[in-house]
Amino acid sequence: MDERTVVETKARIRAGPGTRLNDLYEIDALIAVGGMGEIYRGHVIETGDVVAIKTIRPDFAENANALTLFRKEAAALHNVNHGAVVRYFVFSVDRGLNLPYLAMEYVTGESLADAMKHGPLSFESVDLLRRRLAAGFQAAHEAGIVHRDVSPDNVILPAGDLGRAKIIDFGIARTPLGGQTVIGDGFAGKYSYVSPEQFGLQGGNVTAQSDIYSLGLVLAEASRGRPVDMGANPADFVARRTTIPDLTGVDARLVPLLEAMLRPDPRMRPESMADVAAWEPAPVAIRTAPAATVPRSRRRLAIAAGGLGLVAAAGIALVVLRGPSDDATPSEASTPLAERTQPLAPPAAVPAERAPAAEPPPRDTAAAVSSVRPPPDAEPPPPPRAETAPRPVATPGPAAALDPPSFAPALPPALAPAGPGSPTMEQVAAYIRSYQGGPCFFLNPGSVSPRDAAVEAYGTAPRPFAEFDAAFTKTLGFEARIQLRQIEAAQCPVVELMVRQAQAKPSNVPHLLLDRDRIPSGEELRGRVDLPDDRALRLLLVDGDGLVHDLAPYLKRNGRQASFAVRLETPEPKRGRAQLLVAIASPSPAAALGEGARSDSVFRAIAQEAEQAGSGLGLAVRYLKVGG
Repeated sequence: MDERTVVETKARIRAGPGTRLNDLYEIDALIAVGGMGEIYRGHVIETGDVVAIKTIRPDFAENANALTLFRKEAAALHNVNHGAVVRYFVFSVDRGLNLPYLAMEYVTGESLADAMKHGPLSFESVDLLRRRLAAGFQAAHEAGIVHRDVSPDNVILPAGDLGRAKIIDFGIARTPLGGQTVIGDGFAGKYSYVSPEQFGLQGGNVTAQSDIYSLGLVLAEASRGRPVDMGANPADFVARRTTIPDLTGVDARLVPLLEAMLRPDPRMRPESMADVAAWEPAPVAIRTAPAATVPRSRRRLAIAAGGLGLVAAAGIALVVLRGPSDDATPSEASTPLAERTQPLAPPAAVPAERAPAAEPPPRDTAAAVSSVRPPPDAEPPPPPRAETAPRPVATPGPAAALDPPSFAPALPPALAPAGPGSPTMEQVAAYIRSYQGGPCFFLNPGSVSPRDAAVEAYGTAPRPFAEFDAAFTKTLGFEARIQLRQIEAAQCPVVELMVRQAQAKPSNVPHLLLDRDRIPSGEELRGRVDLPDDRALRLLLVDGDGLVHDLAPYLKRNGRQASFAVRLETPEPKRGRAQLLVAIASPSPAAALGEGARSDSVFRAIAQEAEQAGSGLGLAVRYLKVGG
């Protein structure tokens, strides 16, 4: 059967800010224009989760080969699930607009090319980068994908962290060619980084060994602080690739591996990226100076609560929130955010200091989706606090008892046949949205396609979601990938408000971005809120006992954007508890919350505000854990 994607040839509407796609995504702004595609920043309409959206340029839209490549890119990369590879969510066609598009993970941060402008990287940094990138490329190669454009420009460093580096731009071919791979068989790549076979040498067969060669040039440049001389004209381009290039200036410990990766004959290079990731340098005696301690000046706020408290002696768990110094505030330019900017994509898996051979990408299962591993520490631990007597605080009373009525899940109506064998993307999303699992139950269809669905689930117990999973599989014929965000009963008022917002489908949902969603005790949570206009902003942290903490003092507002940084500490670092971070955009400012504010009363008032005609209120919620 022909794999070409069929799109009607009627007039096609060009995408732009405000364009809605299949009632799932909304485009916010144009990011870049490539050879065949346009890339936009957008968001999931119901939750505000930021995504990148790629569309085919109008002048290629009627080209059947281009559409086939577009479809193949999505189909192949959708199954690559590795923290070092940008995640692809769904390929679809908005039939109303007659517009094919890809929705994928939105990654921010400086490129490796920009990072290397500051000088060479240390051996340890290059070694970390080598393991991280090689493991990501191995996952892509196992899915049959050869990148063919490996360069420092196509590696993004979220928040400047090499341990969370992301490979981007697997992209469509630069020319509208067909072929057996995602990006065809023609030339692609940057002249300074392409392999001999990309120039037609060594038989001209571009395989995974081509990416190994290009990665060798990237790592060499990172170590020596300047690009390897690979020629300045076509004759030099070819000549430089007939021998191993000059590696003068590269750390001697890396030279044996790089010489193997940069052999002209691909058969003489390492067999796979897994071998590159698993390679161990020869031991070298190195004398290191002790690390200096960086003094820090910070404001400090302690809040009493069952899960966020002040008096440890009274048996109350403690989380201390510390405001940042002025130089610690994240910004778009100095501290880009990353990773938690996509719906349901698993956080990046950080390579170990001495990782074994790269593992294949996790299978497409709920277990794989729900795995969370925190990134490595990026800064020294905070200095010890002076011993001071804590201010006595009254222990909060028990959370208001919730006594929901008995409830049987209401199944959505039976789906009408969508065609031979599978439902449409819209039917899958509609089923998820319309399923009613009872009180304190919320499903967010983060990414869906006719045969796949990733669902973010909020609730107090797994059983209702197991029932949803069974009903979903029976109705639609495949299993959903469910990531359960299990919360406490006292946090349910937040979930009920999320349900109301999903039903209302507002267009003014703020975008809440976090640098990570699992915070080791004593480390700093950083984030940013992007607002749709000049609305007032509230930022609330709701702990497991239902106490609501106003984080307004930690916000730094700059027009339609606000950043924050809060240090979180707990006396029980091995026991992580769920916290909900809530950003609320509203036309007018709200009164500050006093100590002891509880979720039931706070969010009841917010729900009443949202129900008022023309209130224009929108919220975004993020789940995180402190400790554990």
